[in-house]
Amino acid sequence: MKKYDVVIAGGGAVGAACAYFLSRDTDLKIALIDLKKPGNASRASAGGLWAIGESVGLGCGVIFFKTLSKLHSEAQGKEVPVMRPHQLPDCFFEFALTSNNMYPALHQEMLEKHDVDFKFERTGLKFIMYNEEDRLYAEQITQGIPHLADQVRWLDAEQLKKEEPYVTDDAIGAIDFICDHQVNPYRLVDAYLEGARQNGVSLYLNTEVTSVIRNGNVVEGVKTSDEVFFCDTLINASGAWANELYQQATGRTMPVYPVKGQIVLSERMPKIMNGCISTSDCYIAQKDNGEILIGSSTEEKGFDTTNSLDKIQELSQGAMKCLPILKESSIKRCWAGLRPGTPDELPILGPVEGVEGYLNACGHFRTGILTSAITGQLMTELIMGKTPSLDLTPFSVERFEEAEQKAG
Repeated sequence: MKKYDVVIAGGGAVGAACAYFLSRDTDLKIALIDLKKPGNASRASAGGLWAIGESVGLGCGVIFFKTLSKLHSEAQGKEVPVMRPHQLPDCFFEFALTSNNMYPALHQEMLEKHDVDFKFERTGLKFIMYNEEDRLYAEQITQGIPHLADQVRWLDAEQLKKEEPYVTDDAIGAIDFICDHQVNPYRLVDAYLEGARQNGVSLYLNTEVTSVIRNGNVVEGVKTSDEVFFCDTLINASGAWANELYQQATGRTMPVYPVKGQIVLSERMPKIMNGCISTSDCYIAQKDNGEILIGSSTEEKGFDTTNSLDKIQELSQGAMKCLPILKESSIKRCWAGLRPGTPDELPILGPVEGVEGYLNACGHFRTGILTSAITGQLMTELIMGKTPSLDLTPFSVERFEEAEQKAG
């Protein structure tokens, strides 16, 4: 039997960030327990710190908008839904932007104190426009975020060609989110874990939490296949599997479910991109080693992590449409990850009413890499008994129960 102040279940970006910030800012005894299952969410990430891009719904949101635009043009007087970009609420903007702002200092801190480099790069994120529908979508985005006007640049075709010479001549321009950058997602997780290890966190990797120990409404620890870990606080950072642990800890359920994302990775290429790119078909990021990462599908197929030819073709064709030079590249590998989705696309953070010794840090959907830093900081503040630096009310699990009561 082991006893810790805090046990963290899950060692992806969010769980590892919690371990790092807690070990950096407290003298608590901490354990992190993790079993890498097929499809863990960090594998589905491009490592984009796309605080504005993700908040305004680039990717799937653009495709949805273009579908509605087509319906509108074909409606001939019939009623069709109002066309708006899929923009997340203001609370998420604050959450994402605060986390994004932490990365430059965190990168320097990891280099200087722990000798680890998660490859933070100031790239910006360009949304490439091919036609007037794309331009209309871009205009809707900028109209929805007037308070962030200083973080958005409009590029005409000539400016875009100058900055991204390999982008197709068919592009009519772009909007550039100048503060959306990128990291290497695998190196970020490794950096958090190494920093936590150096700070004294006990890492139990390749170890699975099999059950939660409860005494009435108090969570007292967890069991693995061969050990018992007692703790004062259990943090659930189990990604797409978070509901299983939540059920054991509280006797309730919460709507966290796997959302599959397929990824294509090219062999290394000479530098062909100066920034990250999003189109209405896919996103494209060239990593520090020259590989081109193309993503990502959005599929609700349970815990399926197989690749399908249709999605790989869609992503590849979308990338070649934007960057024709990719026709000369070779695919290194394809894979799929499972993002922890929620119905409103917001994470689930903080305590649960009526349950002691338990915190949620899950449901980060497609922004776990981006928002891992602020999540680690907020969990640390909660455990230290401080008032969280951001209001966690919009992220509480109780919001779903309240929504059900109103609906029912």
